[in-house]
Amino acid sequence: MYLMTILIPSPLCSAPFRRSVSMSAAPAPVASGAPLELNLGAEIFHSIASAAADENVIVSPLLLEATLALLYLGSDGTTAEELQRLLKLKQRFASNAKMANYYAAELAAATGDPDTRIQLQNRLLLQASAGASIADDFQKIAQTYFHATAECLDLQQSEKLRRYIADSMLASVGGGTWQQPLQVNVSQVAQQLLLLLLAARLHSKWFLPFSAYRTGLYEFHNSTGEPKPVPMLFDDDMFVKYAELRELDARAIELPYEHADELAMLLILPNSRDASALAQLEAQLRAVDLAALQQRMQVESVQVLLPKFSIDFECSLRQALKQLGFSEIFESSANFKHLHSVANQPIVDVLHKLRIDLNESGSGSELPPPAAGYKPIVISNSSRQKFFRADHPFYFAIRGEKLTHFVGHVVRF
Repeated sequence: MYLMTILIPSPLCSAPFRRSVSMSAAPAPVASGAPLELNLGAEIFHSIASAAADENVIVSPLLLEATLALLYLGSDGTTAEELQRLLKLKQRFASNAKMANYYAAELAAATGDPDTRIQLQNRLLLQASAGASIADDFQKIAQTYFHATAECLDLQQSEKLRRYIADSMLASVGGGTWQQPLQVNVSQVAQQLLLLLLAARLHSKWFLPFSAYRTGLYEFHNSTGEPKPVPMLFDDDMFVKYAELRELDARAIELPYEHADELAMLLILPNSRDASALAQLEAQLRAVDLAALQQRMQVESVQVLLPKFSIDFECSLRQALKQLGFSEIFESSANFKHLHSVANQPIVDVLHKLRIDLNESGSGSELPPPAAGYKPIVISNSSRQKFFRADHPFYFAIRGEKLTHFVGHVVRF
């Protein structure tokens, strides 16, 4: 399960978009010449991962990018120009309608399959005040194309807001709580503010599940170098896509989910256990096209050793976005007049919470350990066999055909 919270101002779609889209129609399919994937997710992850080098991290490029695209449709003036430029919307899409259809199709693919899907709860919460209201056109576009709903709420009452998140958002996607302080200062210039909450849980079965009988204990060398026995998934002869990435001094495997053409987990492991190896790898991956990397991979017989893990990660994305040039949206002059009648509504903060559980069957609820406990795994070495032994920090990305849904790293237990 994950929650992405964005504290923001409020906008609505541009007039050209309204003219070119019939809101009663279902989202049109994406054209075959699909837009190029943005590098935004890689840069955001690098910024967050660098600051949290000793923490297990996960972020969602797809959901962040789609959220910013929705905000663009509610913006105007220099705010719209900044979002359009940084999201490269003109280069990637012929029109606002094609952009909305693109994200609608990607989100539908992520949420629509009963076996491999993401459960979403996405709300845009506007600070409740006299005359506060969400523009109808923006609401329709948010719901139809971006799996989002806008509503008014008193954001100043942090405990009520926390209960709202737990009861209205997280309860429908597996439960949980928001742990960090929730303090929204709306007294600055009596400005309207918007809080975006996005909660989700990934339910994804492996195409090739691991046998629970082979799960056992094996030492994982944490980012500090300290080894710790942890439960590991193990398969001595798994047919998966594999590549030795000599230019990155790493190796990679791809574990497909049940519908391999829709979603897969790409795992990249530094060859070295050195404490700086993962950071060096992630710095290099900023400039790597993951789709092109995956095309290089070949199906091989691979010995796979992979820790079971759960990540529950919270952070603010404000500074990371500002480092990428998103400055206007945080200023008091931020113009989101198409979302709400009060045009100037700066983003206060961008809070992000994601959770993922990985086990023998895929990504979902944790499976109970065997009654007798885990036994140590004994590895047989063969000079002829390919192997991927994730017994030290590694990088992962969960990707669809065109976009990265999640990206993260595991560094400690």
